Amino acid sequence: MSKPRRKIPPNEQLILHSEVNGVCPLCPTTLIYEKNGRNQKGFEIAHIYPLNPLPKEVILLEKEELLNTDLDHGDNLICLCNPCHKRYDKEKTVEEYRELFKIKKDILKRKMEQQIWSKTSIENQIFEIIELLVDKDLDFEDNLEYSPKTIDKKTNDTITILTKRKIHQNVQDYFYKISAKFKELDFLEPMTTEIISSQIKTHFLLLKKQGSNQKEIFDAMTTWLQKQTKQDNRDASEIIISYFIQNCEIF
Repeated sequence: MSKPRRKIPPNEQLILHSEVNGVCPLCPTTLIYEKNGRNQKGFEIAHIYPLNPLPKEVILLEKEELLNTDLDHGDNLICLCNPCHKRYDKEKTVEEYRELFKIKKDILKRKMEQQIWSKTSIENQIFEIIELLVDKDLDFEDNLEYSPKTIDKKTNDTITILTKRKIHQNVQDYFYKISAKFKELDFLEPMTTEIISSQIKTHFLLLKKQGSNQKEIFDAMTTWLQKQTKQDNRDASEIIISYFIQNCEIF
């Protein structure tokens, strides 16, 4: 006997729509379109694992992981444009399931990261570090001479080569500058560096505890710091997180 599909209330549809940033995760189609001067809904709510799987789907997906044992739970739901939803439901393949499973799992992980934002704060003195980094007159004459192995020993294969290069360059360009600024802040307000380092370390540990890998941690910490400091540009946040990787609070 098939399970009745529950009616997804408008507020939950809005949440699911925002999870994919208003764009179908399987193609570049926007999920709301304008027609005759009015916004029109161009999406459907798809069950990642079928609510009422066909016998062949049960066999196909029998060894696959579930996002939630309640197949009508929001964890197992995702917004798709109408054509992609129709295509996904017809003659489903295990590769299609795994693709959508990973997309939703990443969404759920980002939501968990956002939930810990309120658990860690950052001292206001971090704004002075940001002001240093965005100063147009900042020079790079005294670059740090360090062995790349310092960072290489701390990172693993979950860090992409491009991200690792970015961290290397950030440290080489800015490490001495940031260190000098922290010493200046400590002279004016003792323990500033220790407090900020502790806050950075705490946020890192919370992300590590929930199972994030190093690339996810780097990106999540950059986003957290960017949100905490209300910066439009991620660059300064990436530089600061790179500094704390070299300084051993992260990884």
